[in-house]
Amino acid sequence: MKRILLIGVGHAHLHCITHGPTEDVEWLVLNASTYQYYSGMYSGLADGTYDMDEMRIDVAALCRAYDKPFIKETVIKVDPVEKVVFGASGRRYTYDVVSTNIGSFDWSEDTTRLSIKPNYRLPDTLKRLQQAKRPVVIGSGPAAVEMAASLKAAGVPITLITDRDILSRHPAAEAITRRLKELGVYWIRERPIDDELPLRFKQHPPIESDAIIRLTGAKAPALFADSNLFTENGFLLVNEQLQALDHPSLFAAGDAATLVAYPDTPKNGVTAVRQAPILLENLLRYVQEEALQTYRPQTNYLTILSMGPRHAVSLYGKSYSTNRLGWYLKRWIDQRFMRKYRP
Repeated sequence: MKRILLIGVGHAHLHCITHGPTEDVEWLVLNASTYQYYSGMYSGLADGTYDMDEMRIDVAALCRAYDKPFIKETVIKVDPVEKVVFGASGRRYTYDVVSTNIGSFDWSEDTTRLSIKPNYRLPDTLKRLQQAKRPVVIGSGPAAVEMAASLKAAGVPITLITDRDILSRHPAAEAITRRLKELGVYWIRERPIDDELPLRFKQHPPIESDAIIRLTGAKAPALFADSNLFTENGFLLVNEQLQALDHPSLFAAGDAATLVAYPDTPKNGVTAVRQAPILLENLLRYVQEEALQTYRPQTNYLTILSMGPRHAVSLYGKSYSTNRLGWYLKRWIDQRFMRKYRP
């Protein structure tokens, strides 16, 4: 019987767990945490719309419900020649085909610099931000402005540090600017010179902080470089079948992989969700020695930024809207997603 090994339980692997057949194939799921936290609900958790239990998935229970063995394990290396995975525990796990869906990472944590990637860090990071006297969010993209607005709406005295332009000059930037000002977010539109405290700027006076979270885009995990695989900026390079370029028995989806044919594909949950059915089909086809399917990313997709309770900015391509309907739609989408993975 062939073994399919899943490393990480991101959006794509959740689909594999719940939809993967157990006849004639053996599954093994490895994840660094018993829980998986749904990134779409981070803002709702920050502003008080949800509590922790509403936005986390009990991975161990989900795997039991779908007859997929689960082991809490941090994978530190993959040997694709011998088809062996090495865990931080010292254990080795063999496979016939392996898939990684481990997400991206932030900077290394210390007493002041916080992180929500990997996502098992979320509970502690959010608590520390909420209790801090001078918390700071750094970043100019959707995740940063959404987190800053949500924390401020919940009464956290947040400081937001961005580039001069936010959202890469998307037309929605004007509406988001109005909302940040309406909430009273203290906003510095200039990046700090470095990460040393106090944070120093060329023009703005230095500021102190006792809790900093940097949301400036995906950073590659060390796993692929440590395994001597083909990478670009640390991200595993995959083809349109979601296979590693140099080892066809190694697949990857989500943030940690870069599609060679579509290198600008966003590294976010939407991409992983879209990749999930193709990934599962190709894992099964690979062990059955059948022709694989091709994944092609969509050009546009809906993004809804929750900017505090009952307020949202919805983006689709270069279009956007601001109304309560977007907030309720996001809540419906997020809750529907979570219902699929309640064991």
